[in-house]
Amino acid sequence: MNQAWRTLLWLCVCLWCGRVAGAVLEAKLVINSIAVVGTNLEFVASFPSGVERAVLELRPDLTADWQSAAALNVPAAGGVMEFTLPKPDLERAFFRLNVRFSEATNQVVSAELQFVAVPPLGPDATNADEAVFHFQGVIDGSDRITLNHRGALWEHVNWDWPAGAVVVNDSQWNPSAKNFMTTTGAVSFLPEQFSLADARLEIIAGRDVVALERTNGALVLYLDDTPLGAAPYEFKLHFPKLMPILKPVLLSPAATLKIQARIDGSDILKLTASEAVWMHRAWDFPAGVRLNDIAWDVRATNTLANSGTNQ
Repeated sequence: MNQAWRTLLWLCVCLWCGRVAGAVLEAKLVINSIAVVGTNLEFVASFPSGVERAVLELRPDLTADWQSAAALNVPAAGGVMEFTLPKPDLERAFFRLNVRFSEATNQVVSAELQFVAVPPLGPDATNADEAVFHFQGVIDGSDRITLNHRGALWEHVNWDWPAGAVVVNDSQWNPSAKNFMTTTGAVSFLPEQFSLADARLEIIAGRDVVALERTNGALVLYLDDTPLGAAPYEFKLHFPKLMPILKPVLLSPAATLKIQARIDGSDILKLTASEAVWMHRAWDFPAGVRLNDIAWDVRATNTLANSGTNQ
């Protein structure tokens, strides 16, 4: 087994998260991210309030007993914590958080999370001025992938999640309900010299919707395959290198566009300075579509010009 696969297997991490009933039932206990930094593992975890004792546990395989890896000092109010752990001398390790709350209650476990370690996204082999997230996989339903400089988190929403592995930059990824992909080395998943804010989506294949949303410090990819059955999807996210700012950026006036519709299937709304274009993809046409206070019969015409009474 070569070193790359040893690292990949070692960082397949199953995280079990305890919850308790009563006052803390709605609070989330979760490990947000894990990364290899030199000879250490770096964890970021969220804790609810009222934790009396917290232990990070590990085991080398699914049949072994859990062992204590580190005791954690969690503030009474809870919150987000960062902590490090020397990398164990194991081919692979499974981790979980084991907590006890100040009020004695029964604990339950959450759905498992798997962490997959891959090389960093950039620079690209064919273009050193950009990093690329190249996705190939079969989608059946709706999923979303949240990306930032630390990694990529998969969240399944509806119908089936991918059967078997999807492929990202030649690395296999078996997503579960929530699955985190991070880097194998000290370099970030998306190195800091590449721009998250200026990412460009290139759709190569897919019968339904692939959409990109820009949020504060992250990107969210929406994969929606609403027709019956599953279908292959392929796309690339291109992250250009950060360029020095040569002149100040002039901000334009702010505007608000309120969109209302009753959706049954999948649709795409494309907005430009001159018009709005509605592209219906699957199942029934939407009803009650309005842009601000302008009614729009998208079945009669899929284009609404930004002029006259429609401006």
